[in-house]
Amino acid sequence: MANDDKTPERPLANLITEAREGRLTVRMDLEKFVYIDRDCEYFKGVIRQIQTTMTRISNQDKWDLGEHFTPQGERDLVSGKTMVKRWREKSQSTQNPNSVYAVMESHYKVIEDFQTLFRTVRERITSVDADQATKYQDLESNLPQQPPATPKVFSWPGM
Repeated sequence: MANDDKTPERPLANLITEAREGRLTVRMDLEKFVYIDRDCEYFKGVIRQIQTTMTRISNQDKWDLGEHFTPQGERDLVSGKTMVKRWREKSQSTQNPNSVYAVMESHYKVIEDFQTLFRTVRERITSVDADQATKYQDLESNLPQQPPATPKVFSWPGM
């Protein structure tokens, strides 16, 4: 479903609304809110780095695949031009919703929504309890940095 401005609706819009209106319950230590927020910032930064790389790939002038005439007067290769065109489109094409850049943008929005969701829940918790608000501010300032969460590796039983 799209909004009036033709942009897709946010992936977690309904959950964020539920949290804002107090109809969503989350049980979690305040410390976890700090780490979730930090992890979201980290992953958003990684996504932007990937998008920057895709922009550089898309804008690369010469690929040395025979897509240009050579100084020796050799002819350009049609297959070279075709490959360069495909890589540019796959890296960052506004017409290709499956370009790496576009897919990363959709991931960015999901992470942004998770961050908004958990911030909203945390704000509701800390807005009604001054002690919790003080505790959260202390945790946010003093919790040591930790590496982002690592994905679980799937393994078969007995392996």
